[in-house]
Amino acid sequence: MLNLIAAIRRKPGMTHQAFLHHLQHVHGPLAATNPLRIRRYVQNRVFDSSFGSEKDPTYLTGFGRDSVTELHFENMEALAATMTDPYTREVIGPDGAHFNDMPSALALLTRPSMLMPPPAPEEEGQVKVLHFVRMAEGLALDTFNARWQTSHEKVLADDEPHARALRGYIQYRQLSGAEKILRHFGSREEPAYEGVAALYYNSPDDALTHFPSYERSLREHSSGADGFYDPSRSFVLYSRAVTVFQRS
Repeated sequence: MLNLIAAIRRKPGMTHQAFLHHLQHVHGPLAATNPLRIRRYVQNRVFDSSFGSEKDPTYLTGFGRDSVTELHFENMEALAATMTDPYTREVIGPDGAHFNDMPSALALLTRPSMLMPPPAPEEEGQVKVLHFVRMAEGLALDTFNARWQTSHEKVLADDEPHARALRGYIQYRQLSGAEKILRHFGSREEPAYEGVAALYYNSPDDALTHFPSYERSLREHSSGADGFYDPSRSFVLYSRAVTVFQRS
């Protein structure tokens, strides 16, 4: 399974609520009318966010995002067929330009690694935290992925409250080979992030209380493993996931 993830923000002059209204009531139904070869379409609607690391004076990341789109595909052939279909080019793409600030879009193709199965989709009150992780300079992607998983496992082994609050965890690891396709979202040719972690919590209070502690612990374990990511260039989105459609 492949997951195309796109973090987007609203066009200048548009409110967050107007953006979400268009996404939910116009763009989502257009996609559901003709799913093409998309297996699942999820809108992660952002309600809070954070960026950089504590006491970091540089704040290197432009973090503002209003939603994160997830498109699930069986394989690369299905992805390519969907993105080159006339319906995508003539209907979905032009509508996206009505609400998406195209130059700032951030898109990457990933393969998911489910390390803790999440609870049932759209469980009432559930919050999905999306941690966009920037690899430390000088690492190979395989080394980054191995250290990322090991550091996460060490956080859970500490058995602190921020580990016990976690209800699900998936690492989405960057894949190459879809750079031209990603430009559908207006993104740059090269993905800026090597991975995205999805962390599930029971409520907004749980997420906002425990994720910052989780991230601090992840940073500490990262330092002990010679570092795998750059906190200053990473960012976090607190969202509610809504499945627009899912096909068997």
